[in-house]
Amino acid sequence: MNEAMQQQIVTFLTSKLLPALIILIVGWIIIKLIAGVVKKILEKTKHVDPALFKFILSAVKIVLWIVLLLEVLKKLGVDSSSLLTVFAASGAAIALSLQGSLSNLAGGILIMITRPFVRGDYVACNGVEGVIDTTDLLYTTMITADGKTVSLPNSSLTNNTIVNYSRLGKRRVETKVSVAYGSDLELAKQKIVEYAKKSGYFLNDEAFTCDVAGYGDSGIEIMFRGWCKQENYWGAYFEMNNATKGILANAGVEIPFPQIDIHTK
Repeated sequence: MNEAMQQQIVTFLTSKLLPALIILIVGWIIIKLIAGVVKKILEKTKHVDPALFKFILSAVKIVLWIVLLLEVLKKLGVDSSSLLTVFAASGAAIALSLQGSLSNLAGGILIMITRPFVRGDYVACNGVEGVIDTTDLLYTTMITADGKTVSLPNSSLTNNTIVNYSRLGKRRVETKVSVAYGSDLELAKQKIVEYAKKSGYFLNDEAFTCDVAGYGDSGIEIMFRGWCKQENYWGAYFEMNNATKGILANAGVEIPFPQIDIHTK
């Protein structure tokens, strides 16, 4: 090895490789510090979903490492502009091929930030309703009342109306019954409300209503409304439907059969 080549190697080591290594080490330390700060900020943000927490932290690290590696390559004399062009072209191609998945990813991030529902909530969307099981970055899994597991793309959730039945922690039960036109309406309404208050399913500190909802061909329609805890909804609903006939019978109130009056001349 001649003296000129040795001089070139020494120059490369001192002017390029060594500074590049220093940039890499210092950059690695800075990335760890920034990641730690981001982690602490996310931990203090209560509404950030754990899945989104990991995604944000990973995304921050990836971006910082890309910037660091570009700086290291630039210091070594590599043209970073060509690398950026390759990255941009690759990113565009990947984005086009994964357009649907990216839409679901954006929807997942939006769901995890806005939190329109959490695990265990009973929701309805896209003609499906059930209990939320899991939400990841691409799909939300729902378990229906009859035991089916439904996976919904997150983009379909963010682009449609979501009905959350669990957010308030309580639901209002509505039941209807028809009574004969000659019945004592006030007595019928009173007995239904009294039974609901004693049933144990309802929140007695919330208002009960029982009023005329309409006039049918064969009878007067009465609607009962009462509030219960979310977990007691179906129990309260079926309890009132099962008990109403007996309540009215004990009060001497008739539930009419469909009938038509025919007048002849």
